[in-house]
Amino acid sequence: MPGLPSRNCLMVAAATPVGRDFRPDRSRLIARIGQLLNLGCDGVALFGTTGEGPAFSVEDRMEALDAVTAAGIDPAKIIVSAGAMVLSDVARLSRHATDRGVHGVLLMPPCMFREGITEDGTFRYFDAVIDRVERSNLNLYLYHFPGISGVPITPGVLRRLDERHPGIVAGVKDSGGDSDYTETLVRRFSHLSIFTGSEIHVPDLLTVGLRGTICGLANVMPRLMRVMMDQLTAFDRRASLPLILSGDAILSRAPFIPSVKAVIAASLEDPAWRSVVPPLAEVPVVERGRLVADFANWDASLPPECQSFPHDAPVSEKVVSLRRA
Repeated sequence: MPGLPSRNCLMVAAATPVGRDFRPDRSRLIARIGQLLNLGCDGVALFGTTGEGPAFSVEDRMEALDAVTAAGIDPAKIIVSAGAMVLSDVARLSRHATDRGVHGVLLMPPCMFREGITEDGTFRYFDAVIDRVERSNLNLYLYHFPGISGVPITPGVLRRLDERHPGIVAGVKDSGGDSDYTETLVRRFSHLSIFTGSEIHVPDLLTVGLRGTICGLANVMPRLMRVMMDQLTAFDRRASLPLILSGDAILSRAPFIPSVKAVIAASLEDPAWRSVVPPLAEVPVVERGRLVADFANWDASLPPECQSFPHDAPVSEKVVSLRRA
């Protein structure tokens, strides 16, 4: 489909700025999407796990998408996560996103029932969603993240859905963390688009046919991720992994979403970006200062073409802002 490259595709699982009412801040979201696209991301995935999507109402998500597309951001560069507990809500979100011309809809099985869900039950869930969306141009990506949903997307389920709804099932985002399983999907379903959510698996899996990644780290290291994606061989791509892992280690001192938002807030000198939806909590202030300063120093230590934030001078441990004055 237009908008996204068929190879080496870098999608950012975008963090969502929220206001005091814990609703998406549309103006900040629009501005950040533009920045990420300018920094090398091919597209954005909205309202997934990193984007705190299930914490927002159906109306909030639809209104935010309308605002994003009205601002001139190409909907063909957008994948919308439509995860919700109620089938009718999933269908509304999926229908709305499809009608707005987005590249695709990403959907994880609901996590309310985590035990005793069979392959047949998983198939019936996605089959029911597709029937209720009632759009022949639905481009559905199945979201394999059993650590959250408790329900895997097995090859058997994928095969049945692909045969039942040819042209509707577009592919899979695999955030299960098992590169062998991702490779199995790539090889067995070569006609579908398989994305990984695990950045460290990108170098080798691109070689066997992975379309790309939909990842959270691209929120704060998009240029480094872009440089890695653009290398011609797996050997050259692997050279970026130590840098990615060292940056990720800094973020991992606290829960991922608050850490990412803390770095974004510092980079934009915009404290509002630190806000998260309960039950998540912001990184405590003392810990946040060290995390942000260390991440700034890490970014400044990268080769210039890999730096995602501007640096006027060497960054000390006391510096917590990454943006030029």
